[in-house]
Amino acid sequence: MANVRLKRHYSLIAHSPDTIELRYGVWRPDAITLTDETGSGHLLGILGRLNGRFSSEEIAGMEGIPQSEVDAVIAQLSERKLIEEQSTHVLDYFLDHISPTLSVHEGKLAQPPVPVVLFGDAAVCKQIERILKSSSLQSQCDVQVANDVLRSLLLKCGASWLSDRLVFEQNVQPFAKWAGQLTVVGMTTVNPLEMHAFNRISLHFRIPWIHAVVDGPFLHIGPTIIPFRSACYECLEARILSNMRDAAGYQRYKLALAEGRITGPDMPLDTVLGAMLASLTAFEALNYLLTGAAFTVGKMLSIYLPSMEFTFNEVLRLPGCDACSPAPERDGKELYFDIRTMLDD
Repeated sequence: MANVRLKRHYSLIAHSPDTIELRYGVWRPDAITLTDETGSGHLLGILGRLNGRFSSEEIAGMEGIPQSEVDAVIAQLSERKLIEEQSTHVLDYFLDHISPTLSVHEGKLAQPPVPVVLFGDAAVCKQIERILKSSSLQSQCDVQVANDVLRSLLLKCGASWLSDRLVFEQNVQPFAKWAGQLTVVGMTTVNPLEMHAFNRISLHFRIPWIHAVVDGPFLHIGPTIIPFRSACYECLEARILSNMRDAAGYQRYKLALAEGRITGPDMPLDTVLGAMLASLTAFEALNYLLTGAAFTVGKMLSIYLPSMEFTFNEVLRLPGCDACSPAPERDGKELYFDIRTMLDD
């Protein structure tokens, strides 16, 4: 077993050698209390040495106990998702790679980060590009801003192609080159037709992407959508609609968009809002690129600007989603026999 460690953000609060509280958070902390009912007095020592530097065999030798007892503690912690083998957060990554040498990490990542495509409104994309290129990824990760031609293609897709699968297949090929790359979609206004279209394209080519948008007095960062593993945009929209008091109004807005009746002032996004959205979105992008994890996989960070309220809302996959759930009549396979054998005969 590889050396494991307690997730770095948990603090050890020792009430006794056999009663340890693991605390996470500052203003509203969550706490988990672990108790060794046998009263062996070794629980504190085991937890204190779970820092990634020692194997379970070494910890057992230091404590003078059988290795099976250490493995049992690690198994309990793993069940509660308190254990990690590598950095799962961008700040932990920098602590692991920069702090030990007090200098910029000169070596290459074990697995170079995937390229990043920034897509959406220029006011948002340019700021995200500046942040990413000024980070330590500048020499190891390709960051590019997609051109507006593809966005106009996206609008056409949202308006008509989604209803015709053959036309969809023929016209979305320009997005095929993004397969396997991380796409950050940053918008200054909510346009469900664009998001629907890109959602279907991302599922088709399995493109992971981060949704970031300004919605009136709200900033929404996330969800980070991993095709067929986390909730897609249409799962998000369906769950939002189910909680809306005026769902019909949202549907009227979508209809007006489809008919081209929505117009807005041609003004740049306010600099402060753009910087807030770009910095938080870039942070999530760095999380995903460096650690393969992000706070907003299956969640959405919402900021209500008038009162500066920050909330993380969980976004679960929707059973029967038209976009990301399999249709039995289309994707189902024979359980006990293969019909093709009968047809060949």
